[in-house]
Formats: sequence, C-alpha cells, structure tokens
Amino acid sequence: MLFSSLEFIFVFLPLTWLAFYAASRWLGLGWALSTLAVASVVFYGWWRPEGLVLFLGSVTANYGVARLINGPDRRSRGWFYAGLVLNLSVLGFCKYGAFASPLFVQAGWLEEPMLQDTLPLGISFFTFTQIAYLVDRSRGEAAPPSFLRYLLFVSFFPHLIAGPVLHHRLIMPQFERLAFSWGSGSTGLFLFAVGLAKKVGIADPVGRMVDYGFGHAAEMEPAHAWVVLTGYAVQLYFDFSGYSDMAVGLGKMCGVEMPWNFDSPYRCTSLAEFWRRWHMTLSNFFKDYVYIPLGGSKCGTARHCGNLLLTMGLAGLWHGAGWTFILWGLLHGVGLVVNHLWRTRFAPLPRLIGWGLTMALVLPGWVLFRASDLTQAGLIYRRLGGEAAPRATGDMSVMVEHSGAFLVLGLILAFACPNAKRLAERHQPTARWTIATAALLFLSVVLILANQQQPEFLYFNF
Repeated sequence: MLFSSLEFIFVFLPLTWLAFYAASRWLGLGWALSTLAVASVVFYGWWRPEGLVLFLGSVTANYGVARLINGPDRRSRGWFYAGLVLNLSVLGFCKYGAFASPLFVQAGWLEEPMLQDTLPLGISFFTFTQIAYLVDRSRGEAAPPSFLRYLLFVSFFPHLIAGPVLHHRLIMPQFERLAFSWGSGSTGLFLFAVGLAKKVGIADPVGRMVDYGFGHAAEMEPAHAWVVLTGYAVQLYFDFSGYSDMAVGLGKMCGVEMPWNFDSPYRCTSLAEFWRRWHMTLSNFFKDYVYIPLGGSKCGTARHCGNLLLTMGLAGLWHGAGWTFILWGLLHGVGLVVNHLWRTRFAPLPRLIGWGLTMALVLPGWVLFRASDLTQAGLIYRRLGGEAAPRATGDMSVMVEHSGAFLVLGLILAFACPNAKRLAERHQPTARWTIATAALLFLSVVLILANQQQPEFLYFNF
C-alpha cells in the first residue's frame, strides 16, 4: 500500500485519522497509542502478511534484550552484543546473503550460491532504529518503555518502510502527551499533499525517461546521457524527499513531530554540507553510531580520513548489496576526505565554485547509485564521456520530449523555490492554505488515475 495509492489516500488514511481522533478525544492516551500501533501493524502486513512474522519477531526480541540491559555492567554488555549480533545477522542474511554467497562458494563454505529472495520491507530502517536504541540503552541513555510504546516507536507507519530513521530521544517523549490537534493536522495534510505532488507530478514522469535511458544505454547519444543523468538526480530527490515530506506530514496528522530528512541539498556549496542536508537522519545515525565511535575528527589526520572512508563505505553498503553501492559510498568518502584536507589548509572556495565542484562529484556519482551493475555503469560513463552510440535510435528523443517539461519544472523547484520545510513553517490553517492543499491533492489524484501503474518509492529497495 503506497502512500501514493488510492487505497491509502481514500481508505487507510481517513480511517486511521478518524480512529486516532476518536481515541485521543474520548478514550484517552492508551487507546490513542493502541490505535496507531494496530494501524501500523496492519499497514506493514498489507504489503506481505508473511513479513509480519519477521518484523514482529524482531520487535519482540529487541524489546526483550533491551529489558535485560541495565547499564554498563558485564552481563548487560553481553546482552547488548547478543542483540547487536542478532540484528546484524538477520539484516546480513536477508539483504546481503545472495551478494556474499559466491565468495562463500569459492571458500568451500557453501555448495551453491543463494538465490536473491524478496527483501523484507523496511528491514534496513527498522533494524537501524532498534540498534540505535540498544546502543543508547547500554550507555544508560534510554529508559525501558512499555511494549506498546516500543512497538509504536519501531512500527509507526509513516516512517516504517523508507524512513526517516527515528531516534527514541525525539519520539518516545511525545508518546507521553500524544493528542490530536487541528492546527498540526492541517499542516500535516498540506505536507502530505506537497510530498504526493512531488512524487506523482515530478518523480514518476521523469522516472519513465530515466528508466528507459538506463535500460537502453547502448542506444543513447552523449547529450541524452547527460539529460538522463540529470533526470535521475531530479527523480531521486523528488521521489525520496516527497516520501519524507509525506511521512513528516502523516506524523503531524497523528500528533508526532518527526525529523526532516532533506533541506535543499542540491544548493550546497560543499560535499560536507550536502551530507548535512541529504537523508539527514541516516547521516546522523552514521555520525553518532559509526563515525564518532571510530574517533571522528578528534584524532590524527590519517585516522580521521580513514574514519570518513570507512563510514561512507558502510553507508554505501547499507543502501544495497552490490559493488556499485560500495563504490558510490567510497567515492563520497574520498570527496569528504578532500573536502576536509582543503578546509584545513586553504581558504574557503567562492560559493559558485564550491557548488560546481560538489555537483561534479554528486551528479556522476548517481550513475553508480542507479546502475544495475558495474557493466551498465561503465557504459553510462562512456556515453557521458562522449562515446557515440553505435546504433542510436530516435526513441530516446521522444522520451526526452515527453519528460522534458517535468524535468525543467523539477530543476526550478529544487533550485529556486522554498522547500517543504520552509513551506511548513509558513503554513497557517487559513482558507488560502486549505485551497492550496485541496488543489495539490486533486491534481495528484488526477495524475494517479491517468497512470496505469504506480511506481514504488525508490527507497523501498533499501
């Protein structure tokens, strides 16, 4: 059940919102929490009921381990490491087993490679959410909540499938005062409408051109390759930030303030700033639970650079089981190392030059992020470098013409207009804003009805 599907917009969301309103107004906090928890479990099970076994098993096991951790003593540390190994083992088997199995076959540990099964929905997100909680529990920084609150924290449907990565310090205290608010609800509905419009009005139309281009790379001319690459940068941003805006909006509609995940990252003038404004909750997770424990920047230059490379390599691996993702992460790691070394030795670059250099790494890097394998990535890079297609056709030109207006609109919105965070700060429950919300929802539903297929959000694959 996609956020952009008609069954979510016209069935699940209204029923959940009405049930939450009734429970919070007339039945009390416990019933309001229970309503959202049940709705979240139903939402997850709607996709694939058999996946509930793994998900609820993970939640129950982690909650049990968290209750057994009582501080920094040796016994508690043992339970913490047991929980950490359990989480990483399940994630590793489900997400990376098929990728790593050929190496195990060569080593004689397996007779034949594993087949890639369907990845459990949201496993990277709910696993990292729970690992962060166990780490803070072992540090004495997290109190044990009731099972209901813990279940809702992990399963809360706005973030469950593709983030943001939630932190207990931000979310858990809100469960003690959860209540329906018309003001917050109207802002949330507006944000949901903005995110929906970004998904179906920009990302999906541009994505059709991108999919065709990557699927027919051998037939692309160099100019088309650059258009397709720019299109993917726009598609990915509007698809993922659209989902994140919808998630933040849905959280507000349920009385929960969720963290922002994007803040106009394509306007950044350095790679370090880019990672402070792109997928911000994941960046914060890797900073707090990988980069800083490794020593962060509080060490020598060589070790600091190594910390950056390792952190970004793991961030790339988190996104997917493939060499393309690993190389993408390492590419950004090298960029961050260069960024750090420059800042320690030279004056800051002019903003325009800084922006140009940042985009010179980010944009070509998206080839690795999107390509199905290194062979396809190499072919795309050759086209970008000017290699002519031996059998070019006119089909790519037609796709560019069909998607060109949406691509230009996306670029204008990304570089010249207020982002969703700024719009939410200005929002007021007035007639003007209500009309804007209704118009965005109406246009989005028209686009949904006009398309026979609704593409999934790109980050559902992670």
